[in-house]
Amino acid sequence: MAENRGLFTLDAAQAYLAAEPEMTTEKLADRLFTVSDGQVRTIFLEGNSSVIAFDTFGTPGRARAYGKAIGEAIPDKRIGTVIYSHDHLDHSGFAADLAPDADVIADEMCAKVIRLRQAEGQLQPTRVLNGERHELTIDGVDLVLLNPGPTHGSGNLAAYFGAEKIFFSSDTVLANARYGFMPDYHFCNFIAYMRGFLALDWDCFVPGRFELTDRAGFERGVDFIEAVMTECQNAFVNFVPIWAYEPMKGYCIGQLAERFGDLEGFEGHVGQMAIRIVHHYLMGGWGLEDTPEPRVLMAGHISL
Repeated sequence: MAENRGLFTLDAAQAYLAAEPEMTTEKLADRLFTVSDGQVRTIFLEGNSSVIAFDTFGTPGRARAYGKAIGEAIPDKRIGTVIYSHDHLDHSGFAADLAPDADVIADEMCAKVIRLRQAEGQLQPTRVLNGERHELTIDGVDLVLLNPGPTHGSGNLAAYFGAEKIFFSSDTVLANARYGFMPDYHFCNFIAYMRGFLALDWDCFVPGRFELTDRAGFERGVDFIEAVMTECQNAFVNFVPIWAYEPMKGYCIGQLAERFGDLEGFEGHVGQMAIRIVHHYLMGGWGLEDTPEPRVLMAGHISL
């Protein structure tokens, strides 16, 4: 069987695309579950007659493994809705393999990127959202989807479950330092948007990677990213060779180890974080996303 390729062009990628890893599922509330392949993490919910799945994982094999994990947790209910947390293929690239007949919900920015990208296996959304807050009822399940503005990827939708006091925001904040490269973080407004989520009443945080954490872990994760951003600016002031990995790594470890050295992955990843962040200050981010008015990005130029 030929697997959907995403954006891969080599036939040799087929074995990677087909592999189905073991998934670990945990029930968080009456209708709400989280599932992880050991690195990527997401959530799914039991509706009255179907399942609402966030994201698809990042290969056809992982999408199938995700579907099997859902089937074991919620037997005899099909996946009726897929919600994309953002556009990245490692999270939402393979709805065609997870649930090809499902309704697909995404933010407008995410939908526009998908329309232009045309990655094999990433289905175009059937329902597009525009704005910062959406209160939805899907198959008997109430949920709130939030997009305060660019945080990570395109059209990143966080999910808030007020009654359960659970918050999900994919690939934004972790309770560790293991997401070092930080690709496609939009730093201009990132900290303010993340702190804005603390105005909501929740206790459990589900990130897009690794382990669950609580409110304190989320807040410390925000503090850590903000501290690295501060020290990257201080590196300029102190004439550290900001373009070189080892000097930046050593400088940030020296400045931050006392406060954050206990975070898992700190010494192995803070140098990569620093190299990524200094380029924000040098070049201004990835584009219009990292501006005071990011909503103008692609406005009116792409039809869905």
